[in-house]
Amino acid sequence: MTELSAASIAFRDARVLDGSGRPPFTASVRVADGRIDAIGEAPLAADRVVDLDGSYLAPGFIDMHAHSELRLFEHPDAEEKLTQGITTEVLGQDGVSVAPVPPNLTDEWAQRVKSLDGTLGETWPWHTVDGYLAALESVEPAVNCAYYAPHGNIRSMLAGFEDRPLGGEHVVAAGPVTSRRLDRPTSDHDTAPGELDAIRQELEVALEEGAFGMSKGMIYPPSSYARDDELVALADTLAKRDSFMISHVWNETDRVVESIDRYLDICRRGGCHAHVSHLKVGGQQNWGDSEAVLDLFDDAAARGQRVTFDQYPYTAGSTMLTALLPPWARQGDSEAIRHRLNSAAVRDRIAADISQPGDWENLAYAAGSWDNILVTRTGSGRYQGDTIGDIAAETGRDPVDAMCDLLVAEELDVTMADFVMAEEDIERFLADDRGTFCTDGIFGGKPHPRAIGAFSRILERYVRERDVLSPELMAYKAAGHPADILGLRDRGYVREGYVADLVAFDLDSVSANATYEDPFQFSDGMAYVLVGGQVAVRDGELTGERNGDVLRSYEEWGGATRPALDRAADD
Repeated sequence: MTELSAASIAFRDARVLDGSGRPPFTASVRVADGRIDAIGEAPLAADRVVDLDGSYLAPGFIDMHAHSELRLFEHPDAEEKLTQGITTEVLGQDGVSVAPVPPNLTDEWAQRVKSLDGTLGETWPWHTVDGYLAALESVEPAVNCAYYAPHGNIRSMLAGFEDRPLGGEHVVAAGPVTSRRLDRPTSDHDTAPGELDAIRQELEVALEEGAFGMSKGMIYPPSSYARDDELVALADTLAKRDSFMISHVWNETDRVVESIDRYLDICRRGGCHAHVSHLKVGGQQNWGDSEAVLDLFDDAAARGQRVTFDQYPYTAGSTMLTALLPPWARQGDSEAIRHRLNSAAVRDRIAADISQPGDWENLAYAAGSWDNILVTRTGSGRYQGDTIGDIAAETGRDPVDAMCDLLVAEELDVTMADFVMAEEDIERFLADDRGTFCTDGIFGGKPHPRAIGAFSRILERYVRERDVLSPELMAYKAAGHPADILGLRDRGYVREGYVADLVAFDLDSVSANATYEDPFQFSDGMAYVLVGGQVAVRDGELTGERNGDVLRSYEEWGGATRPALDRAADD
C-alpha cells in the first residue's frame, strides 16, 4: 500500500513546527480521514509510515496575497505553489479582481485584470462572489483558496469606472450598473439608497457569499477613486463582522509612511483591523523608512488597534506597466487610456510628471533608471525579459515613447518588475512578528520569480543563510498567524483534530530555483506536501492529487462574524 492510497499516514521522528511560534519538538504525527489524528512522543502506527529522520514537519503555508484567480482554471495542479509548501492561496487582492462584476462591465473587467490575474479564454460565466467561488470549485484546485471582496469591483456596481465621490442619493439611469440583490429601482431617474449605504450593502453581499475581508488598491482604478469617507464607511461595515480591510496603499515610495498612516487612521475611525498588502519601501531616497513604518504599527498597537501585513522577499516589485502612468493618464476605460496615450502632448506631460517627485506613486522615478523596469509579460510575447531602456535603445525611441508605444500595441496587457527596494528594509519587516508572507504572484511571460519561489527563498536565504528568522517564527508567519487573521478555526497549526494541510522539508535541502531570467524553475526541498490529508507532493514531485477546498468565510467562521483567534498566545 502506498501513502497515496493509505487510509492513514504516520510521520515519525519529525521536528514539529506547530505554527504557534514555539520551538520545534520531536514527535510522531498521524493523519487519518483528512485530519491530524494523533500527535505523540512514541511512534504511531498507521497504514503507511514515513520516517522523516529529523526533518521539519510544519503546517501548510498560506500565501496571503495571490493572483491565481484565473490561472487555476487552466493550471489547477498549482505546481508552482505546492512545490514551495503553499497549501492555501488568498485571492481577490488589490481592490481589483474577478467578482463581483456588473453584467454590462464584464468584458471591461476582464480586460483590466488580465495582466494581474490572467484570462479565462471565454466570457466569465459569473457575476457574483458566490458564482466565482462555485466556478473555481468545479475545477478541483490542488490548493485551498480563500477570497477577499475587491473594493473596486464593488464600487463599479454603483459608479462603474467614474472618478467621483460616492454619497447622497444614487440616481439610476436606464440600463444601469445595478446590484444583484438590493432590489434597487431600474427605471430612468428612480432614486436608490444613498450611495454610501448602497456600497456598504454591496460589501455585505460579498461577505455573505464567502469573502473573508475587503481588499483595496489605491493605485488601481476604480478602487483608487475612493474618498476617505467611503473607506471609513466600509471599514465600519467590516468591523461589525470583526472582519478586516486589506490595502495596497496610495504610495509605497516617497510617501509610504504618510500613506500607511492615512490607512491606519481610516481603519481606526471605522473600527476594523488593518492589513497592509506587500509591505515595502521603494526608492533609494527612502531606504530605511521601514523603521518609521514599524513605529506607526507600534503606535497603533498602543492605541489598541490591530495591524498586520504581508510581504515577499525580493528587492523588485511587480505589477501592471500602466502603474507607471500618472493617475490622470489612467482614467476611463481601457479604450480611453489607449486613445490618450497616442497623443504627443499627453506623452510630453507624462514625461514631465515622471521626471520629478509628486503627490502620486511615481514608480518610474523611484526605480531611478529605465533599466530597472523589466518587462515580464506582454500579450503578444514581444519584449519579455527586456527593460524599457532596452526597448528604447532597440527602437530608437525616447523611453516614455517606448513605454507608451508598448502599452498601445499590447492593449495595456503588459506587466513589469521594478527594482526599487533594499535588503535592510526587507529584513526588518521579515523579523517583525506582525507580518505574514506572500508571493504576490503574477503569471504569464517571464514572471517575477516570487510567484514560483517566494516561500522557498524565505527558508533558504532568510532562515538558513542569514538567520533573520528562526524556523519556528517562519512557520508562525507562514501558517499560524495568517490562519488567525483569516479566522480559519482548524487550519494553520499542527494540532490534533485540525485539517491535515502539512509540509515536510529538510531545511538544508530547500532551494528557490526561480530567477528573473528563468522564472519557471520550481523549488526543491519539499519532501511531502499534504492538502486535506492527501499527498500532493512527494519528494518534490506532484502526485496528481487535487484535494484543495474553496473556503468560504461563513463556513470557516461558523457564522457571519470572524472568530477572535490568537492560538499562539494559548501555548
